Amino acid sequence: MQLLLKQPWRNPKGLDLLRERAHALGITPTAEGLTTMSGEITKDAFETIFKTPVHEVDAQPPGDKDFGRSSGAVSGDLPVPEPLAEYVESIAVASPYLRL
Repeated sequence: MQLLLKQPWRNPKGLDLLRERAHALGITPTAEGLTTMSGEITKDAFETIFKTPVHEVDAQPPGDKDFGRSSGAVSGDLPVPEPLAEYVESIAVASPYLRL
């Protein structure tokens, strides 16, 4: 998943605070930039926090125009949980990648 920081928190202090709050919710940070943090979360934690089921997609084998797609999960817009609301503008699930 990808978390977009609100403007005032797009700095090292904001990332530190987001990392702590996200970890407390069960989100394991995997990468971060100046404005975003990526993370992983278990299916159970996702469904508890966002009150919506995980929609899993299967891997796709190579086709005529690509080398297939990884498996993973997709979602629509997700609500920002209250513990993150001060820091996070939006949350999205990164779609599985297409191998070109």
